Amino acid sequence: MGEPAGEQSTPAAAAVGAGTKEPTTGRGSEERAQDGHKADSITLENEHLKLSFLAWPYHPGFRITRVEIKDFTRKKEATSTERIPVNLLEESGFEVLGKKDTTLEVLKLGDRSDSSVTFIWEDTLGKEKRITVILAERELAVIQSDSLAALLFRCPAGLVPTEAFYEYDSKKRAWIYNGDKTEIGLYQVYYRDGQREVNYLNAKRIGQLKKGNREIEPGPYEWVALRSKYFTAIILPSEPVVGKIIPSVTKKQRIGLSFDIEGGREFRLYFGPQDYNILTKMGHKLNRIVELGGSAFRWLGVIILKIFQFLNHVIKNYGVVIIVFSILIKLIFLPLSQVQQRSMQKMQVLQPKLKELQERFKDDKKRLNEETMKLYKLHGASPFKGCLPMLIQLPVFFGLYAVLRSAISLRGAPFVKLFTVTIVKNPEKAINIFNFIRIPAGELTWLADLSQHDPFYILPVLMGVASVIQSLRTATDPRNRLMTFIMPILITVIFLNFPAGLQLYWFVFNLLSILEFAIFRRGARSGGTQWQKDRTSKMPSVKNLPKSSRR
Repeated sequence: MGEPAGEQSTPAAAAVGAGTKEPTTGRGSEERAQDGHKADSITLENEHLKLSFLAWPYHPGFRITRVEIKDFTRKKEATSTERIPVNLLEESGFEVLGKKDTTLEVLKLGDRSDSSVTFIWEDTLGKEKRITVILAERELAVIQSDSLAALLFRCPAGLVPTEAFYEYDSKKRAWIYNGDKTEIGLYQVYYRDGQREVNYLNAKRIGQLKKGNREIEPGPYEWVALRSKYFTAIILPSEPVVGKIIPSVTKKQRIGLSFDIEGGREFRLYFGPQDYNILTKMGHKLNRIVELGGSAFRWLGVIILKIFQFLNHVIKNYGVVIIVFSILIKLIFLPLSQVQQRSMQKMQVLQPKLKELQERFKDDKKRLNEETMKLYKLHGASPFKGCLPMLIQLPVFFGLYAVLRSAISLRGAPFVKLFTVTIVKNPEKAINIFNFIRIPAGELTWLADLSQHDPFYILPVLMGVASVIQSLRTATDPRNRLMTFIMPILITVIFLNFPAGLQLYWFVFNLLSILEFAIFRRGARSGGTQWQKDRTSKMPSVKNLPKSSRR
C-alpha cells in the first residue's frame, strides 16, 4: 500500500517534492512534471468548491491540500470582522494513494479543464496508470484505470476547526485558533458496515479500540466519513469495498482517518456541509451523519429541523422562527399545562390539611403517609402531576438542543444586531471567568449568531430572572422557597454557554408560562376552584382522627 507523506522511509521533503512539486497546470495538451523540476499546483473549481492538488511522479495518487467551501465563511482573525471562505484541510491534507512505484518516472496531465483532470503515470517501458478526477457540485469523482489496484484514503490531521473561537497564548503573545470547544466534542468518524448499520467513533471509542475493549464492525463498507461540527468529508465507493478503518486522535483532539481498501475503480468524495436535505438525496443513509439527537429521539430532531426550515422559508429570520416555535410548543402542551396548574392549585388548597396531618402524626410516619394518600385521593391531587408536563417536554428540549447545535442552516443565523461593542482593544485583557464565562476581546455583536452563546450573557440572565419569577408564582410549599431560587440559578449557569437560540427558546417559553399562570389564576379566582374549597371545608377535621395507626 502507498506510504503517505510523513510516514515514509523517504525524507519528508522528497515525499512532497521539494524539487518534485505539483504537476504544471497548462491546458489543452498533456504536460510533464519531471522529477527534479519545479511545478505549480493544480486547482479545480466550481460554484461550490475550490480544491488544490499535489501529486508525485513515483507515487500514483494525489493529495488534496486545500478544500475551500465558497458557500460558507469564517472570521479571518480573532479581533477582525473580515470573513474568508471555510477551508477544511491543513497542509497534510486528504490523500488518495496507490502503491508506491519507483519505476514511474514521468507524470503527465491529460483532459485538463477547470473542473477535471487526468493524472497519467508512465514507467520506463511506457506503461501507464491513470486516475481521473472530476469535480461536480460538492462531489469529486475519482476513477482509476485499474480496478484491482489498492488505494489508501488518508486524512491524518482530520478536518480543521471552522468556528470562531480563539484563545490568547500569553507566552506567544498571540491569538491561537483552536476552534469552538463544542466543536471538538463533535469530531467523529462515521461508517456503514456490512450489516448496513451506521456506526460512529468518537475520541472515547477510539481510546477503547486501542485498549482492545472495542472492535470496528467488519466490512465490506458502503461508505466512511469524517465529520466536524458542521462539515463532513465522505468516501463513497460505487459499490461496497473490503478495507480497514484506522481512526486516530490528534494532539489537537481532532479525529484523523486512514481507510485502506483492497481495490475499486470508482469513488465519490463529498466535501461540504452536513446538510440533512443534501445528504438525504445522496442516499445510503448518509443523513445519519447529521447529529440530531440520540437514536431514541432522533425522529423528533428531524421533525423539529423540518419545522424550522418550513417556518424560515416564510419568516426568513431564525430568531423569530424560534419564538414562533416556542408558542407552538406551548399551545401543543397547553392541556398538560392545565393539568399542572390544577394540580398546583389543589396542592395549595390542601396545604392547611397537610400541615394538620403532619402535626397530628409526627411520631407515626406510616399513618402519616396513609392519611396523606387518602387526602390526595379524595381531592384528585398529586404532587407528581406538577412534574409531568416538564418530563414530557424534555425530549423536545433535547431535540431542539441537537438541532441548534448541529444544523448547518442555523450556523451564523442572526436574530437581531442591536449593538456592536468593542470589549477591550488589548487581547491580553480578554475576560475569562472560572473558565466558563468567556468574553473575548475585539468587536462583538449581540445575537448575531444563534448557534453560538450570547457573547454578553444578557439572554441567559433574562432567562434566569424569568425562571425565578415563574418558580415564585408556582411554588406550592413555602418551606421550599429556597429551592425556587437555587434551581433557576443552577439552570442559568448551565445555560451560559448553550447556543443563543436555545436560550431564546427557554426565555420565551418561561414568559409564556408566566402569562399562562396569570390567566389561569384569574379564572380560578372567579370560581374555577371553588368546588375544591367546598369539599375541603366539608372534610372532617384531622383533629377527630385517632392518633393510633392500629385498626
